[in-house]
Amino acid sequence: MDSGREKSNLTNKMERFTQRARRVLGLAQEAAISLQSASIDTEHLLLGLMSEEDSIAARILSAAGIDGSQVEDLARAESKAKPALAGQIDLSADSKATLELAVDEARRQGHNYIGSEHLLLGLLRLEDGAALNILRKLDVSPDQIRRQYTTLMREQPAATARSEAPGPSRRVFSSNIEYFLLRSTSRSSGQISHLPVELSIEVKDALEEALKEIAHTGFLRLEERHLLLGLLQNREGAVRRILLDTGIDPDEIIHKLRRPIDG
Repeated sequence: MDSGREKSNLTNKMERFTQRARRVLGLAQEAAISLQSASIDTEHLLLGLMSEEDSIAARILSAAGIDGSQVEDLARAESKAKPALAGQIDLSADSKATLELAVDEARRQGHNYIGSEHLLLGLLRLEDGAALNILRKLDVSPDQIRRQYTTLMREQPAATARSEAPGPSRRVFSSNIEYFLLRSTSRSSGQISHLPVELSIEVKDALEEALKEIAHTGFLRLEERHLLLGLLQNREGAVRRILLDTGIDPDEIIHKLRRPIDG
């Protein structure tokens, strides 16, 4: 009974996970299956974070000089020391604890979403976890990772959370994009109608990034500049490529778009 309640609580919290964070969990599962592990453990979460290449966590790990192939070799060694795959694969106790710590990291920073960066910070707090053991073997300390995180967040102010207590006239936006996936508002009537098309992963990511932009500034509505900012966050996206091909610097546009947002 307690186990069912715990699973329900975790499921509710995972509704706040961004698409990237959810993909990290999917990649971690693939890693666990590939390494024939009995469960999805923290070393698989670490591999998942590195595999989601354009995520904040992956950029932090790369900036810390961590090599993906070395992590994979060490993760394979960690997995071999555990029972082989048998039956349905699930999150290990350490991985569940990591997700709880990720939620706590987001709460501490005033974020109303849980992204890849929060998962990474959660891994760092699990002292006996296999992921932290791997990082130590690579001579990378938790403090190094946290410094890289702080540096990256400072360089990208709109990705830095602002802990604002919402007042009566403020609306706090969630990064959960189910509303946008299922519905849209009609310009003419203001009524809600179902979207007639399916959204691509790139568009979903752009919406998430757009929601983050307004969540951190207290705006009451999603505007076109937020959508453009969301699209420009995808460094491999078609919008950035088109701009670059025409000699326009997307990062300069991001800088200009954020001026009225950051005030």
